[in-house]
Amino acid sequence: MSQEPYYNAGTTAPVVVRGVYVNRDPLDYHRDDEMSSSASPAPAAAMTIGDLEKAGEVQARRCNDVAFALLFWVHLAVVAGATATFAPRMIGDVAALSSGGNRDLSSSSSSGGSDAMFASWIVGIARLVLSAPSSSIVSPVHDEEARDLQEDYDADVDVADDLGDMILLLGASALIALLLSSLVLAFIIRRAESLIKFALLFNVVCTFAFTIGSIFISPFSAAVGIFLFVLTVYYAYVVWGRIPFAATNLVVAATAVKANLGLSIIAYSSLPVIIGWSCWWLVSFASTVYVASGCDAQGNCATETPGILVFSMLLSYHWTCQVIKNVVHVTVAGAVGTWWFVPTEGTSFCSHGVRDSFVRSITTSFGSICLGSLLVAIVEALRSMVRNMRENGEGGILLCLAECLLSCLQDMMEYFNMWAFVFVGLYGYPFVEAGKNVLTLFQSRGWTTIITDNLAQGVLSLVSVAVGLITGLIALAIAQARGMVFGDEVGAYAAAFFIGFVTGVVLTITLLTLVSSAVNTVIVCYAEAPREFELNHPKLSQDMRSAWRQAWPEDFRY
Repeated sequence: MSQEPYYNAGTTAPVVVRGVYVNRDPLDYHRDDEMSSSASPAPAAAMTIGDLEKAGEVQARRCNDVAFALLFWVHLAVVAGATATFAPRMIGDVAALSSGGNRDLSSSSSSGGSDAMFASWIVGIARLVLSAPSSSIVSPVHDEEARDLQEDYDADVDVADDLGDMILLLGASALIALLLSSLVLAFIIRRAESLIKFALLFNVVCTFAFTIGSIFISPFSAAVGIFLFVLTVYYAYVVWGRIPFAATNLVVAATAVKANLGLSIIAYSSLPVIIGWSCWWLVSFASTVYVASGCDAQGNCATETPGILVFSMLLSYHWTCQVIKNVVHVTVAGAVGTWWFVPTEGTSFCSHGVRDSFVRSITTSFGSICLGSLLVAIVEALRSMVRNMRENGEGGILLCLAECLLSCLQDMMEYFNMWAFVFVGLYGYPFVEAGKNVLTLFQSRGWTTIITDNLAQGVLSLVSVAVGLITGLIALAIAQARGMVFGDEVGAYAAAFFIGFVTGVVLTITLLTLVSSAVNTVIVCYAEAPREFELNHPKLSQDMRSAWRQAWPEDFRY
């Protein structure tokens, strides 16, 4: 088998990768081989890899896909305008009804079951918004109401105590989860291969247990269980030989994230941003539907909610959530790229690579992020509407098939975006061109099957659940030690464990999502520039070469 670098096999022409001349003999490299990116290599026509150079060119810093960035900000302005215009009206009507006023907009009944559900949900949102400033909208207190108010006050004190206990549990669980998730990175680096094997075997054991249980339910359930068990065993058998490859990629990715741990601040910061956006969107959506459908404070609506309005609001929500998530993904790609090519600028907590990558993701590359996110958001919004129609008993099997197709389409688009955004973060490409370069890069080398490997994802999910279980048990111990009560005894234990478990899982997944993004970036970087990796990280490069040769001896030539 040829020992030449894969991007140089079959040609005698020189190759320039990111402005560096690559000697054809990987064992005979000299610093004198470095040339300016303006050096004149052999004509492209004489090279078999042609398009690969295009895939690896750093773009001039400019704002890409500007129209979609502007469209995103305009849509947020529209949502803000709708909230400012309609929310006061809805809140005022519900406040008047709560204080004994007579400001019902209409007495008409809801025009359909779906609108009745919408209306009750809307009024619930309004009352939730009113709960904080309720003292300013309650009518004057009379003497005969004093006893009731005292009882309400005592109940409020109990609620405040429960809320204080809950905040304490959340804070303690968050600190524990942050500590454990940080330790998890070091554990992944040391035991990646063992973790992947354990995850595969764990899946086999779980499906076996499901199969045993399904035997006692029905013959059909037993048949399904046996099929899933056989499928899981076969999958584990097929991918077992690729475990070293997945483990090495996971180790390199975790090492890059650990070297730039400031990425975790960006990832964790995205959580309150998404929560805040969700609260804002709920109020905006509820108040807009409230006014557009002619609803009153009692939950009666005069007209049906326009479908285009519901779709637009769902699109707004999913688009913004996708943008927030992909800003983090693009930032990780850029930071890992800096660690790969220029390690001196990417090996500290808040390194220059982290800061510069984040700034690019919210400025010059923001339009590209908005474009890719919009494509997925459109499908998500359609899928949400179809699901809602199914839940209302409409459409039958046709809507079931439509939801299935939309789900598959969404998965494919998200998968494509995942790789396209790597090139956006690495080189600053516009979204469409980044997608083309991803396909060119992998298809030109016959490595399309490589990107189907998701062994690392199973490990990250399993580790997140493990941290969640540990955090939940610690939260339960804290609740017992302090005598916290959230209802009856069983309910108190369940609530404490649930708070710790969810907090641990969410925070760990948030951190390990960085590793997942880094794995994608590592695959792209190594497919394109193994030479730079060899120079900057020789030990990791040696491990990577061994793993890739073992997994794909025919495709990998470096």
